[in-house]
Amino acid sequence: MGDTLLRRWLLDDFGLDVVELSPVAHGADLAAQVWNATTATNRYAVKWSGAGTNTGHQVAAFLADSGLSGVPEMIRTTEGGLWTFHGKKKRLTITPWIDGVRAAESGLTDEQWTEYGVLIRRVHDAEPPPRLRDALPKQSHIDARVPAVAEKLQTRLSTEAPEDEVEEELAAVWKQYDATITHLLRARPPEPTGPRVVCHGDPHLGNVLVDDHLHLIDWDDVILAPREQDLMFMLGGMGDVGPTTSEQLDAFLTGYGPHPIDHDAIRYYRHVRALEDVVMWSDQVITGPDNAYALQVTKGILTKGLAALAVS
Repeated sequence: MGDTLLRRWLLDDFGLDVVELSPVAHGADLAAQVWNATTATNRYAVKWSGAGTNTGHQVAAFLADSGLSGVPEMIRTTEGGLWTFHGKKKRLTITPWIDGVRAAESGLTDEQWTEYGVLIRRVHDAEPPPRLRDALPKQSHIDARVPAVAEKLQTRLSTEAPEDEVEEELAAVWKQYDATITHLLRARPPEPTGPRVVCHGDPHLGNVLVDDHLHLIDWDDVILAPREQDLMFMLGGMGDVGPTTSEQLDAFLTGYGPHPIDHDAIRYYRHVRALEDVVMWSDQVITGPDNAYALQVTKGILTKGLAALAVS
């Protein structure tokens, strides 16, 4: 999409007269594009996305408006809304630009892990209005897509000639790890039945920005689920995008506060995420872009990442 069109949308929809617009390349969400937009007085993060649900942005706005520091403010449209739609029903949303680094790149100190525990607990303790709570999805929109994508991949990789060397290697990887992938597809643990709370849905360190404080971004995947949906990212073996030492985990749990952990629920959400990651990264190998990188990620998930943990 051209800059001229986007600038017009920002002016017409949000009243922002943008003087500089720079694309931001980050994240695994192929359904989204992000820009750093500068006006005469402020900078903004502009996101145009077809992923997630409208309710995620409504929850983010509710939390920010309730004074929960660490959740970026949603900039309103000229009509008071949280987004506008353009293209193939893709949402245009805006938040203030946060001039920080990704926690996945910088890491967190023990003090910051405690701060993050406090932030996640405040999200889980939030009580949105009943109408908003009732509208929240109870299943991940990605999880809902996985069976069909997995079936498509299995058919293509086992019966069709590969289009290039990368796809040929992906087919070999799926053959090598057939037992693991089959287990993920067919042996899902029982779904947890614990109390449901507001969960961010994807609170790994790639979605945390660090300046003087922590900021949890990308609220597309908000879900009403047992809190272990989010706690899995700290307790389930997420590698460098979660706690990597016992001291870091203890610091997070100190901030999070008392709560009995349902380890069966942690295993369930780890299993679900492992399957999502294997299938969706494999699909990116075929559909692109950057299919060679997607292949390396897929192999890592299967060899030493979540998939390996989920079947161990």
